[in-house]
Amino acid sequence: MSISEVLQGLAAILGIFYTIRIYRQARDKYPVFRYDQHSTSNQEDWRWRLPDEELNLILEEDKEVSRIHIPVHFLFFEKLCIYAGFIAAVFVIYLYGLLIVRDAGLPEYFIGLLFVFLSVALLNVGSRVSSISLHRSHLVVAESYALFLKRFYLYKHSQQLEFTGKVESIFELTMDHEAPGYNLYIIRRYLFIFRTKRKLILSINQSQGSWLVAGLEYWRDHSGVQSGSAVNS
Repeated sequence: MSISEVLQGLAAILGIFYTIRIYRQARDKYPVFRYDQHSTSNQEDWRWRLPDEELNLILEEDKEVSRIHIPVHFLFFEKLCIYAGFIAAVFVIYLYGLLIVRDAGLPEYFIGLLFVFLSVALLNVGSRVSSISLHRSHLVVAESYALFLKRFYLYKHSQQLEFTGKVESIFELTMDHEAPGYNLYIIRRYLFIFRTKRKLILSINQSQGSWLVAGLEYWRDHSGVQSGSAVNS
């Protein structure tokens, strides 16, 4: 075994211990928060309660919307993937232009389609929630992807909506992580048998994440609108 292989092995072991360390520290430093104990009442039940300052969450209030803004932090390797996705997208445009000019056959277009899927996958690496907006009859989740692009998920109010969350597992962490993020799951049940489940990643800690999940449950139970189904916008 060469010296370089030994050093690589030691670096890998140190990286594992470092990851375990930041994971445990984050779990201890940011305990689960209760929604009512770390907020004050707002003017209407369907709105977000006013978060305590220690949560470091920005609340925006308007006539028809109550919106929590969430910081978005892309990791270094995620940025590299996104840049590669943009390069792949440019290559796709060039490739299809070339294929059209040359009147290429089906196999060539199939190869181009594979590059389309590759660019889309790379551009979506590290997508994270940037805001959650509550309305009387629905909620809207804004997700940032490809560094500066956004997409929106709209869920109409229903008692069959379920919200759960948990800290990112230790297997999801990399050396870029200063602390584990938080995964939000929105579940919509149909006819008490079928369901859809969407996983959303947030650049926040366990205290902030548990507070947001409890707030979404509070909105579901107090908004007062009982009809509708979940759709994507």
